[in-house]
This record gives sequence, C-alpha cells and structure tokens, in this order.
Amino acid sequence: MVKIMEMVMDLENIKNVSVVGAGIMGHGIAQVFAQASYRVFLTARREETLRRALEQIRSNVELFIQHKLVREDAADIILSRIRTSTNLKEAVSDADFVMEAVPEVLDIKREIFQALDAYCPEQVVLATNTSSLRITDISLATKRPDRVVGAHFWNPAHLMPLVEVTKGEYTSWGTLNLTCQLMERVGKVSAKVLKDIPGGIGNRIQVAMWREAISLLDQGVASAEDIDNAVMLTFGARLPFMGPFLTADLNGVDLILNVHSYLYKYLYNSTEPARILREKVEKGEFGIKSGRGFYTWTKEGIAKAIAMRDECLINVFRPLLEKQLATLR
Repeated sequence: MVKIMEMVMDLENIKNVSVVGAGIMGHGIAQVFAQASYRVFLTARREETLRRALEQIRSNVELFIQHKLVREDAADIILSRIRTSTNLKEAVSDADFVMEAVPEVLDIKREIFQALDAYCPEQVVLATNTSSLRITDISLATKRPDRVVGAHFWNPAHLMPLVEVTKGEYTSWGTLNLTCQLMERVGKVSAKVLKDIPGGIGNRIQVAMWREAISLLDQGVASAEDIDNAVMLTFGARLPFMGPFLTADLNGVDLILNVHSYLYKYLYNSTEPARILREKVEKGEFGIKSGRGFYTWTKEGIAKAIAMRDECLINVFRPLLEKQLATLR
C-alpha cells in the first residue's frame, strides 16, 4: 500500500524552481518561471542543448519586446535568473519545486523521477510535463507518489496560457492545489484534471481531430492544405473564445444531438493509426525535422510558419500576456 501524506510546501516558500530537460518544452517552461521572478535551474544532458535553450529564450523575449509587451532589457533580466548545469543532482538539490520536461518515454521519465526522489528534499513537489502518459505510472518510480503531479504546458510554453494539472492516483489534494496556485502565480490558467487518464483533456480532443483529419486525407477526400483551411477558417477560428460545450449551447443541444445521431456512423473510429501516417514515418517524413511531412519544408518555410504561429498567438492572447508580463513592462 502506498502511503499518502498531506504535508506540502506553502506557495510563499517556493523560491527555487528546477526544470529538467531543455528542449522544445523545457526552455519555454524555464522562461515562464524566470519571468515571474523565480530563480530557475535548467538542466539537460548536453551543454549544447542548454546553450540553444538560452538562445531560444532570448529570441522569445525579443519578440515580446517587438510587440511592446516587455521593456528593452527584459531578456537580460530573465536570463539573469536562470542557471544551467548538466549535473542533475546539482540542479535539483536546492529546488522547492521541480518541473520535468524530458522526452515522452515512460522509462526515461521513471529513471529521472527515481533520481529526483533521491536528490530532492522530501517536501518538494515533482511535476511532470507529460502530455500522454499516466501520472501514476511515473509517480511509482518514487517513494513520494503523493507529491508527484502532472503539469502539462502546451507548446510553445511561453505563449500558450493553459496548464493541465493532473491528479495521479496517489497525488494528494494539497499537491494538486499547490501546483494550481503556482501555475496561476506565474500567469497561467490552470485546468484541474481529476482522473489520471492517458492524454488528459486537450490532447485527447486534439488526437480525435487528427484521427479524422488524417483519415480524410488517406481517403482522398481533400488535400492536407484544404483540410487545414477547413479547420483554421471555420470552427478553429472561434476556439480561443468558445469551447465545445459553449458552442453546443449556442447552437442548440437538440441540433447537436441530431447531427451526432446521423454523423457518428460515418466517422473514422479505428483504434490503429491511419495507413498514410505509418507510411510517412516509415519513409522518414517527420515534418520540419526532416524537411518533409504532410508539407515540404525549407529553412525559410519553417521560420515563416513558426513566426506566423507566434504572431497569431500573441495577438489572440495579448491581454493574458500583458498580465503575465506586467512586472517586466
């Protein structure tokens, strides 16, 4: 039987945050905490990864400067709050809160959490940024599963407002609530996920959409570009303001029932990934990582797509970002 304790650290006692992993998610998470005046220790296996992470953080803040969201010296201020090391023990031994953002592989995460359990003081909360794995499966690598919690930031972490905070089977309510409070302290909106299901909330809904979209492409119904446009220029455009339940109420729940009653039997419902997706991976068509995925990519095209994404997110979430970055204006 796993022993669950309710003693957790007080929010005001959290001063030092360690971020484990400095890749796609880790650098943005470190930036979020540093923006909120926390002392951050960022760790990764390779010095090169840490160097690129700091460069990316500076680039992110320079975009904020261009949009007049922060003052001119904000990048120097934020980076002055971040230390780096390839030594995991050094990076986490004085932490008050730990955020893990290593690759989405259960064995890797369990190995990291076993080490964190050995290196961190007993009261420290250990949070995982997993987007698909069960928190419980990760937490059982420690002797403190009551202090292991999910805190799923969305990519790009410095721009996306919401963090899904997930209660594992053994996560204490104190740990869950403290993590929500901390996310709100750094300017994020927290969504409590009360059942430890694979994928959480957003990822399950997103994957359901992907399943149908990729199936439509596989059947030759439309091109990837036309399917993207059909999402972006219709219901996708209202998603920042209206979720599925608000949309249902505004359209009429009776109408939604009629549509679902007719359409469900025609939707792709395989429990296996579509043929075209497997074929692309087998051919090494991984997207921007390989230069080809559902689209063909050049360096210029990649930079343009990311810039467009970030510009749109800043425009959509500007009021929330202004609040989050108020101390740096």
